[in-house]
Amino acid sequence: MEIICASICYRGYAEDELAATLEFAPGVGYRHMEIHGPMIWTVEAVATFDVSAVKALVQAAGMHCAGLYPPGWGGADDADVKERARAIAKCVGLADELGSWHLSTTAASKRGEPGALDRVIACVEQVLEQIPPDSTIKLALEPHYGNVLEQPDDFAAVLDAIPDPRVGVCVDTGHFHSANVDTVGLIHRFAPRIHAVHFKDHIGTVSVGIGRGEIDLAAEIAALREIDYQGGLTVELEVEDPENLARYTEEAYIYISGLLGTNL
Repeated sequence: MEIICASICYRGYAEDELAATLEFAPGVGYRHMEIHGPMIWTVEAVATFDVSAVKALVQAAGMHCAGLYPPGWGGADDADVKERARAIAKCVGLADELGSWHLSTTAASKRGEPGALDRVIACVEQVLEQIPPDSTIKLALEPHYGNVLEQPDDFAAVLDAIPDPRVGVCVDTGHFHSANVDTVGLIHRFAPRIHAVHFKDHIGTVSVGIGRGEIDLAAEIAALREIDYQGGLTVELEVEDPENLARYTEEAYIYISGLLGTNL
């Protein structure tokens, strides 16, 4: 499992999180990164995303862009779903140009909104209709606490409706913890369709530095190994003290390397 640094790890620490990731993460030891910032997460941002310029920046830093965080699945109504699906499909093309492995994002609706899960399914279906049938980019649905994608049965509903193996789950250890989900059990339940992991530590619903919280991250890595998960572990830090993000990002790399048994 490769350790990936998401640009959110420097959000609030530096004005430009992508530039900060490319400046600081390689020195820590990261060789893979993901773009999770405002330059890609809205429909409008996707339309102006300069993939050639970004690719050159990533390569100049000696890094590889493993994934993107596109606009959320679903939407407020049919028109919104259509617009988001078009943007996410474009992101598949951008990911392919960057040599990325996956897209990971959550739904665009809060929990309890009527018809929201149906609109997520419709959005994913429309994306699949617009991308090449031989595309190898994985489409991962991520949980968020309080989101229509939060509980295991939410993901089961989508995956049962869409058997395409390119569509799967992003295991977000923090958001599942916040929602009181048995993450180890979920990993085993959805084993063939775990396509990405957002690696966080929490105390309750609060994100903290990796290894500083109460999540049994070793058990979750053990579960991923048991299902022969071959993807990456993307470090995400959404802490309340962003001035310490550089230190937390380095700590995360050391801590996860220890859990994986890899040499620094």
